[in-house]
Amino acid sequence: MRTRKFKFLIVYFLSLAVSLQVKSQSVSPALELDTNTIMVGQQVIAKLRLTHPSDLSIPWLALPDTLNGIELIAKGKIDTLATADKSKLTREQKFTITAFDSGFFVLTPFVFNYKKKGDTTTFSAETAALLLTVNLVPVDTAKAIHDIKGPLEIGITWQEIATYCFLGLLLIALTWLVVRLAKRKKSQPQIEEPAAPKRPAHEIAIEELEKLKEEKLWQQGNYKLYYTKLTDTLRTYISSRWNFDAMEKTTDEIMRSAFSQQLSSDNFSRIKSTLSISDLAKFAKYTPLATENEQSLTDAFIFVNDTRQSDSPTLPNTNNPSSQNQTHSQQP
Repeated sequence: MRTRKFKFLIVYFLSLAVSLQVKSQSVSPALELDTNTIMVGQQVIAKLRLTHPSDLSIPWLALPDTLNGIELIAKGKIDTLATADKSKLTREQKFTITAFDSGFFVLTPFVFNYKKKGDTTTFSAETAALLLTVNLVPVDTAKAIHDIKGPLEIGITWQEIATYCFLGLLLIALTWLVVRLAKRKKSQPQIEEPAAPKRPAHEIAIEELEKLKEEKLWQQGNYKLYYTKLTDTLRTYISSRWNFDAMEKTTDEIMRSAFSQQLSSDNFSRIKSTLSISDLAKFAKYTPLATENEQSLTDAFIFVNDTRQSDSPTLPNTNNPSSQNQTHSQQP
């Protein structure tokens, strides 16, 4: 008899231990509503809760914007609470829902999928389905139907009067201050800053030619852009140096103008050669030789140095040393 009782106690305690172990490994989701009956447009708070062992990693559900005709208005953050022995975790998220139509709406179960350590099987736990009843605003048909009341007229309070007076005084003070500052500024003598001296045309031209030399455009096969920049620099220099609109003139018009009559024969040949090769490279798809490209740039340097205004300082030596001994005619 004692042996049978002892065996019964052993079986009981073993069953209790197994039951506690199974219970500790359980995953319990739950969905609650503050109320199951609302009016159309009224909001209700829903709570989605999940309790599970702390050693399980269960991804949280992403709540959709609509739930079978129920609109999701707002979502709260996910709160996590652990038990005292940290064996279980409880996560909870609150969200606000509503419906804009009357009827019965079913909140289908929320399903959590998870896997246990060392097991490839996918387990799932789901909440119970809930029913939300949405009613229309009750109307007493026994009473007469009235129009919508118009807006009520509310008198002006003394606080509003004080605010308007303060704003009026502030506006008057600001206006007086602006007028006073304007009169004071007008009465003060205006000191005009002297204009910066204009740079000589040849300095700008030499600077642009140096940049063009560093860019190495024709060495990269970009002949059209190379000659476009070269002739634009020369035309700009001629326009500024002789007050002659060379930018809007053709090569023939430039060479027949009064400006060309002021040049020496060498400079006349240089500018004509450079502009002619440029026209062929830009408009006739002509590919100049390397020597022509280098000579055109050298001629441009010599032309600018030789024709600079006589009162300008001496420029640095160009690539062609012979330019220092070049005879040229200049007009101030």
